[in-house]
Amino acid sequence: MKSKTGFFLSALMLAACGGETSKQSESVSAPSPAPNTTDSRPPTYLEGVYATSSSPAHEVFDLFDDNPGTGWQTQEGSGPDEGIMIYFQNPVALQSVQVTPEEGSFQGEAAFMQTYVNGALGAGGKPGDKIDLGKKAVKSLYLRFVKTGLEQTAKRERDGREIEIESYPGNAYIGIKELIVLNDKGESLRLVPPQRQIGNLSASSTLAPDIAYSPANLFDTRKEFGWVEGNKTSAGEGETLNFEFEEPVNITAIQIWNGYQRSSEHFAANARVRNFEFGAKGGPMTAYTLSDSKTGQKIKLAAPLKGQSFELKIKNIYPGKKYKDLAISDLVFFDGEQPFVVSSKLPEQNRANLRSQVGSSPLAQLFNRRISNLLDDESGTITEQSLIIRSDGTFVLYSNEILPDDSESQTLADGNWELVSSDEAGATIKVFGRWNNVSDFADYYRGKSVQNVTRIFSDELTTDGNTVQGKKMVGMFYVR
Repeated sequence: MKSKTGFFLSALMLAACGGETSKQSESVSAPSPAPNTTDSRPPTYLEGVYATSSSPAHEVFDLFDDNPGTGWQTQEGSGPDEGIMIYFQNPVALQSVQVTPEEGSFQGEAAFMQTYVNGALGAGGKPGDKIDLGKKAVKSLYLRFVKTGLEQTAKRERDGREIEIESYPGNAYIGIKELIVLNDKGESLRLVPPQRQIGNLSASSTLAPDIAYSPANLFDTRKEFGWVEGNKTSAGEGETLNFEFEEPVNITAIQIWNGYQRSSEHFAANARVRNFEFGAKGGPMTAYTLSDSKTGQKIKLAAPLKGQSFELKIKNIYPGKKYKDLAISDLVFFDGEQPFVVSSKLPEQNRANLRSQVGSSPLAQLFNRRISNLLDDESGTITEQSLIIRSDGTFVLYSNEILPDDSESQTLADGNWELVSSDEAGATIKVFGRWNNVSDFADYYRGKSVQNVTRIFSDELTTDGNTVQGKKMVGMFYVR
């Protein structure tokens, strides 16, 4: 069976659809890492950083704590197609990136990591090698661990098709001890992510399901997820966000990523903030204006604010073309040059709630495990596909079809999921978010042409533990 890997990474955005109103409040988690005091290099402040999978004891922030004894690890059973995203506050010309893997994380020549620079495919190489970034100005850098060398492949025949099912050991994980980024002068950069401050946050309303649209999404760095208000009687005017910090903080500026930024379609479909007020709770509020743009907008406050309780109130909006629900994708506070965010326990609470709902269903055994197939049908079409259903209520699907004439159709779908039904025999979930397809095909007059189509989508997936089957757009995935 021939194979041709052509998976790609696109910017991730979340679709916002109608739902119920709910009041939501969250308490927060572990304190921010101590500031780096032993490193004499000037700081390069990051807009944010996140990993697609993290062990609770070894988070991605541990790569930036100036402690050689710590590092990042995925959850056990999560490896291929996991990665790390880094957003720089300002574009930085970079020469190379290099990771130092934990022993046993990667084996053999098959191990491979791929870089994506500003959303575009970059250079790749073996984990541990120095990967050239071409001294380009980099705003975002994604490191995708495509293969570990630990994968095992079994050949099966299912439904009249020849299938290769790739699996990853349930007790294995990817561990990275160090991340080294060199600028265009060959100097190693001291990367400083936003500090995580203990506190609480709440919203006057949140669209259901709460896990998909929670205000905690404002501080996860993922521009593709966000808070969506859920007031059925308005389009966001008058809604409030409240921030309570355990210790006093000083705020000099606030940066906001307006609207839903999973794609241009999602951004236009939902309402965005035009005018808002911000201030210390119970004190005077100051009015500010946002442009109708996907760019992160840094608003310098009229005067620095010091305290523990703050409120943001939406006054006027830019209406959405399809939904009246208002969305904000991400938010970062600043104390001078130092960015900081609210750290929340909500993600682990959501995972616990989802696991409780799923119970002993076969779906529980699929959480955070990549389902990877290579399919060959009678027509000669080769399909390489993978699906990850995450325990945090998100999912990602990759598919690459190679037709007999060597034309290709590549699909990336991602977003959220919610449980429809579950018992010991099986489970059904609703997935919703963004569906992007890039196809090349023979054009009689022009030779090969390329179509790139993005749409807001939803589907229902059903699993019995052996397969995962979509009802409308998602095809069949074979687990074993």
